[in-house]
Amino acid sequence: MTKETNLHKFIAAGVFVLLGILIFNSFYVFTIGSSLDEKMAEARELAKPAEIEIIKLSSTCADCFDADEIINALKDSDLKILDEKSLKGNSREAKKLIEKYGIEKLPNIVITGETDKADIQNFKKVDDALVFDAVAVPYEDAVTNEIVGKVSSILINDKNCEACADLGVLILNLVQNGVFIANEEELDFSDSRAKELISQLNIEKLPAILLSKHIDAYPAIAQSLSQQGITENKGQYVIQSQAPYVETDTGKVRGLVELTMIDDVSCDGCYGVDLHKEILLIMGIAIDEEKILDITSPEGKDLIKKYDIEKVPTVILNGDLNAYEGFSRVWGQVGTIEDDGSYVFRKVEVLEASIVYKDLTTNKIIEPVQQQSQ
Repeated sequence: MTKETNLHKFIAAGVFVLLGILIFNSFYVFTIGSSLDEKMAEARELAKPAEIEIIKLSSTCADCFDADEIINALKDSDLKILDEKSLKGNSREAKKLIEKYGIEKLPNIVITGETDKADIQNFKKVDDALVFDAVAVPYEDAVTNEIVGKVSSILINDKNCEACADLGVLILNLVQNGVFIANEEELDFSDSRAKELISQLNIEKLPAILLSKHIDAYPAIAQSLSQQGITENKGQYVIQSQAPYVETDTGKVRGLVELTMIDDVSCDGCYGVDLHKEILLIMGIAIDEEKILDITSPEGKDLIKKYDIEKVPTVILNGDLNAYEGFSRVWGQVGTIEDDGSYVFRKVEVLEASIVYKDLTTNKIIEPVQQQSQ
């Protein structure tokens, strides 16, 4: 009797345990199913195109950044555009948006709607909206309404200086690098307006280019000017020519150089003395006069004796070399500066490892040492 009673209790307990397991499993499966349904619903929602509204804030500047290109790109994307409108930048509604979202540049684009679902390049999240963050110059300052990035240039030349550099190339380079040149003007040194600008801005060298203050809207260009020590002066950035240039105080052309090349025609294997001329031209040295002398010529012999030249081919420079900033320092590594101001090239071996030259002290041809193969 006692055994039967215990058996009935055991069976009853087992039934309750099984029942509990079934109830738990049902609840667990239901919970998982509900959670899975929610995740699937979220995924389906995220897969849908973001529904947005586009607001264009226009500008009075006809040459400024074209916001329509960005809007057309948005239309070609998978975004669902519910509404699109354009507001004048100076309208009351536009000013409210400018203040609300801290907009600094016009034209601009504001996107509202499902902005959390819209991941759009060059737009930044500001409160409940996306604001275009890559407005290119030129643009209109949204607060002051000033047009920023429209640059004016004035080139002051001296038509009598044939050796001077053409700084007009610099204007072309600026345009190719994205600078918007709104106005270009070219003046000659003899013009009264040119003389007035030279006096006002303390211009010492010509040619010179004057760029209006809006050039600082281009960070890379502004940084380059700063590195060269060029700062704004009465609303202008003044870029003055390096040598050769015209000295505005005297009208004299500075930086003209005479090149004397000394060669040995009997040395068939020696390097060509013209190599020196090529190097000097690359360095921007203006060669006004040049001549080639052989070591056997009377003038060649005189120069070799006068400057105690030991290696040929070589060159001697005379003229206005002081106009080239830092040139004397560089020359000190390859030659000497004589008491009469002549620059004599001496270290032939620095040109190339494979250079062939003649040692006049031994009258021997010096060739590079050939490395023996292992």
